[in-house]
Amino acid sequence: MDNSFIALGLMSGTSLDGIDASIIKSDGQDKLEIIDNKYLSYSNEFKEKLYSFIQNIHKKTDIQENILTYRSLERELTLYHSKISQNIINHNNCKIQLIGFHGQTIVHKPKDGYSIQMGDANLLSQVLKEKVIYNFRTNDINNSGEGAPLTPIYHKLLIKKFKIINPVLILNIGGISNYTYCFRDKIEAKDVGPGNVLIDEYLKKTKGINFDKNGAIASSGNINQDIINQFYEHEFYNAEEKHSYDRKEFDIGFVKGLEFEDAVATLTYFTALIITKNIKKNFENEIEIILCGGGRRNLTLVNHLRNLLKCKIKLIDEFDIDGDFVESQAFAYLSIRSYLKKIISYPKTTNVTKPVTGGEIIKNF
Repeated sequence: MDNSFIALGLMSGTSLDGIDASIIKSDGQDKLEIIDNKYLSYSNEFKEKLYSFIQNIHKKTDIQENILTYRSLERELTLYHSKISQNIINHNNCKIQLIGFHGQTIVHKPKDGYSIQMGDANLLSQVLKEKVIYNFRTNDINNSGEGAPLTPIYHKLLIKKFKIINPVLILNIGGISNYTYCFRDKIEAKDVGPGNVLIDEYLKKTKGINFDKNGAIASSGNINQDIINQFYEHEFYNAEEKHSYDRKEFDIGFVKGLEFEDAVATLTYFTALIITKNIKKNFENEIEIILCGGGRRNLTLVNHLRNLLKCKIKLIDEFDIDGDFVESQAFAYLSIRSYLKKIISYPKTTNVTKPVTGGEIIKNF
């Protein structure tokens, strides 16, 4: 008897560029079939509105003070999610049983007891006429966890699928970088500093560019080592006491005054150095690393990581997994586990006091 579900996972990350969508078939345990992945870009106008709103939200009360703008953006964001959902469902002509809806993180303050993801699950369920699982982080935070990272349980499944038996680290470089360490039954995870956030923020503010394609701009500049030495010990980047980050904790002010290419080169090296420092803090011995997330496309950043970590680094794409869609696949998988009341986070992945499930289900049709 096949006890698998066909689930759709949706992810809009800290880059604010658009939505990743993935359909998988899984039993929420050991079985996994990846059916399809698709991406939908936000319009430039919506990106600007969303970016501007998030930049001005520093705490929960800021949302209440701007609730009409929030609700307008939330509706527009949710309709974008419904559009890509309908596209991928129609393209595959399959019956979806669950939708894992992460939403867009607006502010992440687990120490203050909350992490807010924009997205109207009620509207999404109504439009698509499907069961929607959302609000994945709240139960974890209510049990003293940080609600992040949530992808490790899916990373563990992938490592099993890859038949890797040695200790391995899956390093996800999105807006923020996080890792999952797996060896036998052991699983650990944490954020390890900036990913694309510093580079993308600088490019956006100075040139209106969304990202450094292939790391070409960084490779053309000179790294300012004096600035690196002065700032890399800054408290924002010392992850020893931090388990998860909000994107607004990262500041690009320290490269002010540098030539454009030199600033990008310095931010790129700085990012690699912080990731390296925080990995080495926890793993003194050489370990195999598998890269996923948009940052793996920045060849200059990856080269810095190779040189600094001095260990074997592979792209997850080498295992026939598209590294752009690991998180959307993860939220499809988490939706199944949530529906079945299975554990989605652990003390060693989110600092939660005990293993917990999470997510809420809504059916509005």
